[in-house]
Amino acid sequence: MSCREGCKTKDHESYAACLRSASVTVSAMNTTTPMNDAFNQTKKDLSAYQTARLNGIQPEGTSTEKVRAAEQASRLLGRAYNAEKDPPANMINSKKTAQFTNRTANAND
Repeated sequence: MSCREGCKTKDHESYAACLRSASVTVSAMNTTTPMNDAFNQTKKDLSAYQTARLNGIQPEGTSTEKVRAAEQASRLLGRAYNAEKDPPANMINSKKTAQFTNRTANAND
């Protein structure tokens, strides 16, 4: 017997013919798995990081949060933020701290 288990007629010449007559379809798997979510978040993070690097900014890390903090610090500093030389980006949160950071950076150069 070449029919599937649930076949009512059990008279098909092949298993494939039985499936075709039953109009069996295959549904797609759910693509919102934790692993897929992590992959998509990593793609977003690295895209933001790449854009920052192209603008001369060196963030403290590759997460979108770190990149946005470095971009905000760059706006306040009036120059590209560099995590290797400047204080943490989240500490540069006003014009006054940006001016102090720039003075300190110029004195060390």
